[in-house]
Amino acid sequence: MLNPQLGRRGELTHLLTTEGLPRRVVEHLLESARAGAAQPHPSPELPVFLCLPDTDTDTADRDAFAAAATGLSMLPVPLESGAGDALAETVGALAPGVLVLRHGQSGAAHCAAAHAAPGLRVLNAGDGRHADPLPALALVQAIIETKPDLTSLVVTLVGDILHSRLARSVIHVLTTLGVPEVRVAAPRTLLPEGLPQLGVRACATLDESLRDADVVIVLRLDVEGISGAQLPSAREYACTHGITPAALAQARPDVLLLPAARLAPGVEVDGDIAAALEPVETRLADLEHHLRVAALRLLAGDPS
Repeated sequence: MLNPQLGRRGELTHLLTTEGLPRRVVEHLLESARAGAAQPHPSPELPVFLCLPDTDTDTADRDAFAAAATGLSMLPVPLESGAGDALAETVGALAPGVLVLRHGQSGAAHCAAAHAAPGLRVLNAGDGRHADPLPALALVQAIIETKPDLTSLVVTLVGDILHSRLARSVIHVLTTLGVPEVRVAAPRTLLPEGLPQLGVRACATLDESLRDADVVIVLRLDVEGISGAQLPSAREYACTHGITPAALAQARPDVLLLPAARLAPGVEVDGDIAAALEPVETRLADLEHHLRVAALRLLAGDPS
């Protein structure tokens, strides 16, 4: 079966998901982000179409992608609000370039790639609960900076795995790069089916998941977006799955703690840990910026 992200010669033509992305492509993306300005720039004035919803977070991300495009001498072109509502028609009308797409429906990026004319590349900035490649790659890049031998690590993800497109994307990168043990911890109602098929071990308790872990990735909990049947209260979640110094003592002494998003003190982590994570959040934002640039550069390298 053909990989919709790759061209006939195996080159990256769309970045839709980390699932099924060959190891050589993942490593090339990470290395390109590390190399930064040493890499060649794409054709100047090539358009980067920005299709992201009008929310505060999405506006900030639109500005970040626009800045990355401008730094590559590409031309950021914001699309009108609602352009994603008729996605096939929108994509079919676009000129060659790169489409940065965030959409509420899982699979929207694959749909856009299927309707894209030759020369239009799709970069998925998050679709529903399906995939979010760039922040996932930034988390893995942060791991490599501190613990470069991925083949000896135990990595634990804590939080809402069921609704998190980022969790799925991170899991696929970790297993592709040879991490031997990936664990998850969450209330039972926030764990999806099929975890063993992904090469992931679901742990019954937080302590079990953290025992001798080298890396712990903490996911943000969308308390307002989760029904009461799935999560009775944030307080209950904090009691069973909140990261505290006592819980983290189960992990290795040099454990690397990574926030997958801005965390709420007293819910996902305690207050002292939340305050200590600010430099890590800054570094992750920097890594994601370099990955935006690398992804745009690679996708626009041969727009024909």
